[in-house]
Amino acid sequence: MISEKVLKALEYDKVLSEVAKFAVLEDGKSALLQSVPLSELSAVKLLNDKTAEAIQLLFAYNVSQIPYSSPVKDEIERAQVGGTLNFTELLRISAALRSARVVKTSIANVKDENIKIIREISERLFTDKALEDDINEKILNEDTMADSASFRLSSIRKQIRTINARIRDKLNSYIRGANKYLQDNIITVRGDRYVIPVRAEYRSNVKGFVHDQSASGATVFIEPEQIIEYNNELKTAMIEEANEIRRILQELSARVALDAQNILWNAENLTEIDVAYAKAMYSYNNKCMYPSIGEHGKIEILKGRHPLISADKVVPVTVKLGENYNFLLITGPNTGGKTVTLKLTGLLTAMMMTGIFVPCAEGSSLSVFNDIFCDIGDEQSIEQSLSTFSSHMKNIIDILNRVTDKALVLLDEIGAGTDPEEGSGLALAVIEALLEANCFGIITTHYSKLKEYAFGNPKIENASMDFDTKTFAPLYKLNIGIPGSSNAIEISKRLGLNPKIAEKALSFLSDTKVSFENILRQAEESRNRADKLSRELEVTAHEKRQELEEIRKERERLAEELEKISRNVKTETRRQVNEKVFEAEELLEEIREIAKKESISGTDIITARKLKNRLEDKKYVLEEKPQEKLFDMTQADFDSLKAGSKVYSQKLGAEAEVVRVLPQKKQAEIRMGVMTAIVNANDLLTMKKFEAAPQKKPVQISRKVERSAPQAEINVLGQTVLEGVQNVESFIDQAIVNGLEEVKIIHGVGTGKLKAGIWEYLRKDKNVKEFRSGRYGEGEKGVTIVTLK
Repeated sequence: MISEKVLKALEYDKVLSEVAKFAVLEDGKSALLQSVPLSELSAVKLLNDKTAEAIQLLFAYNVSQIPYSSPVKDEIERAQVGGTLNFTELLRISAALRSARVVKTSIANVKDENIKIIREISERLFTDKALEDDINEKILNEDTMADSASFRLSSIRKQIRTINARIRDKLNSYIRGANKYLQDNIITVRGDRYVIPVRAEYRSNVKGFVHDQSASGATVFIEPEQIIEYNNELKTAMIEEANEIRRILQELSARVALDAQNILWNAENLTEIDVAYAKAMYSYNNKCMYPSIGEHGKIEILKGRHPLISADKVVPVTVKLGENYNFLLITGPNTGGKTVTLKLTGLLTAMMMTGIFVPCAEGSSLSVFNDIFCDIGDEQSIEQSLSTFSSHMKNIIDILNRVTDKALVLLDEIGAGTDPEEGSGLALAVIEALLEANCFGIITTHYSKLKEYAFGNPKIENASMDFDTKTFAPLYKLNIGIPGSSNAIEISKRLGLNPKIAEKALSFLSDTKVSFENILRQAEESRNRADKLSRELEVTAHEKRQELEEIRKERERLAEELEKISRNVKTETRRQVNEKVFEAEELLEEIREIAKKESISGTDIITARKLKNRLEDKKYVLEEKPQEKLFDMTQADFDSLKAGSKVYSQKLGAEAEVVRVLPQKKQAEIRMGVMTAIVNANDLLTMKKFEAAPQKKPVQISRKVERSAPQAEINVLGQTVLEGVQNVESFIDQAIVNGLEEVKIIHGVGTGKLKAGIWEYLRKDKNVKEFRSGRYGEGEKGVTIVTLK
């Protein structure tokens, strides 16, 4: 079990305080604050699965949090031993029952088979809606019981109201008669008995029982003898009321006692759900995620954020260990983030082992450890007369005595606080002991010997906190695989140290130390340049990939659009041809019918002429040939192609012009309108027009026509507008053929629709000069007189 001292050093208790803020129940808050990391893999996964289910319930299915209810353990225990609960205590019991019922119902309504753990807990919740409702109906608030709590209570209270009214009536009557003796004309109460305020000097004039006296002694409160009996009745009724209320409370308390154990179990189950909900709320609000969980020491924190640092200030850190090496040795300048990274690793591990999701990126993984050890910060003990170094060594000795291969060890500034030569040697020995124990962890240091050691041991990997090589400002980024330089002198200069003093400090360094630090600094500068170039190349590559993807999508869109246009053109062409052919066939059939007649009238001639004219309108369609028959398509000779050649692209389904020939790739760039495309040679066809077939001479049909006597009027009464207009049109044509100048159309009055349709036609007919309604004697509005050109 991880010690409380370690958890406090990692600031685990502060995280628990933040999580507890999301708990609703007091027991839930208390349980969270007392939470400790578990060390068994299955138990840890269960906790995290529970948190994941809680997130689903709260944020995917909008299940409400647990309704608040106070702890009821004390009330339950009193009820169990036969105690009578008061109004407030019973209302708390009702609230606890309601919380359980609401939670159970809301989770039961979620039809998701993946919600198993919390559903199982909710199904254990006990509900007693009848008791819950009885308490709420009988107890109105913490001071009042409802009249309807029992029939007897209702009857007693009605009796009390009646007595009260009678007493007030009696006293009001008395006051009117003894007004001169009273201090005030009011009725008041002393000790549950009605009294009146009488001036002290007239107390002998008012017969009755004295109950009280004012502080000044000027007023005495007397119960007149006329109402003593009434007050007695009232007192008796009030005692009966109190007894009845007590009886109801005892009855409700007895029912609570019957459910006592179930309600206590409810408190435990609701607390467990409340804790899961609080972890879910914290994890969701802080953008935490469910990491992959193992038990083999692997830690891979991707863009981890310290949960106690403000989101607008925190710098994400990536930490990896436990796969190819057991330990990270982090070096670099002070205030660069070494300690924060070390504590972050331990804190996120502890959070995961408690079922709290961790603030890092997807794909992160953590391991469950049997114990976490750490030695962080200045732990000088005045009480034990221990120096900083002694305190650190005491911790390290304790760690070495207890460490196992399933432990996580976090050591900050190992070997510090004593002679550097001895401190680095001691640190190396401790590291070797930890590596032999096959445990895992992170160590921070400034010692160069440790950096050199890490280069030669595969179980420990160098790492450094990034910094700006020009300004020496920390960048809070962990670089794994590269040791860092402390840059203490340069940082001191940046903080304001006199440059002469800094130069003097540099002169005191050994040549080996200076050389090693220079090599590290040059390596750091080279790596930063490489990183910058790599990032720029990644950005450029990303942009180019996006451009290529946009070009590909645009080509696909244009090809689809072209295909769509081609299909639409072909479809529309077929539709128009079929439509025109059908219409032409109908016209020819009508002409044939006229030709079959033995005697052809003038009207027939006009109709035939009009049909012929309409047939001429369709001629261009009938003479058309489909596009594929207008040209002879053959495979294009690629060697003879050149810019400007006209070709047909099978891919585009249209005629195009060659822009340029690409002989090496056997391809050509072609243009169709504003669009260009590169196609293979076998896609191109040459087009040669067919020779126009000789036209046949039109067949002339001659027929003897017998003219009938011209008609000067037409009767269209009773016809539809369409029939009437068609007949008038033929009538006008015949009148023109016969040379008539004026004709009459008989259409009647009726609704006026037939006349309106005919007049509309006459307005458009170029052969009509003018028209009007008939005058008196001509048929008036029932006829139309038409003058022809």
